Amino acid sequence: MSAATAASPARIAPDRQLGQDLQTPRSIAERIRANGSVCFRVFGGSMFPWIRGGDILFARRCDIEHARDGEVVLFERDDRLFVHRVLQRAIANSQEIARSLLLTKGDALDSCDPPVSSAEFLGRVIRLNRKRRHIDLESFGQVFRGRILAHLSRKSFLVYRPLRVVKRLLLA
Repeated sequence: MSAATAASPARIAPDRQLGQDLQTPRSIAERIRANGSVCFRVFGGSMFPWIRGGDILFARRCDIEHARDGEVVLFERDDRLFVHRVLQRAIANSQEIARSLLLTKGDALDSCDPPVSSAEFLGRVIRLNRKRRHIDLESFGQVFRGRILAHLSRKSFLVYRPLRVVKRLLLA
């Protein structure tokens, strides 16, 4: 995967091997809301190299209050699904009502997403399958790595931006 595709938004496609028909982001969101979990294949590179195009992700529904720094979450915005890492939790107080918000970012992207509200939040990604390898994102080592990546992710532009420039120069 190149540095240019690492900044492209993630696409989620149907997976016939998983028994999925043509699934749209809306149907995946409906499935996790109705059944509590969903399995899907992700395409795109916004989380490269930690989540790669073609990986199969398993997400489980949970409340936004249970999402922690460093975890990979699934949320829906503008009829699109996003799988990004939580950088930090925030609380917005408006008219004496406190709401939880999440500040998220794709590891390979230069900037953070607008805050994720509880209405957009679908759940946490708890497992990743890559070819024959199964990675439990709730294991101690993965949780530890996730928290470190959440802190380093704010500076990822220092790595990916120069790679994009080099690629443009070489392919021009």
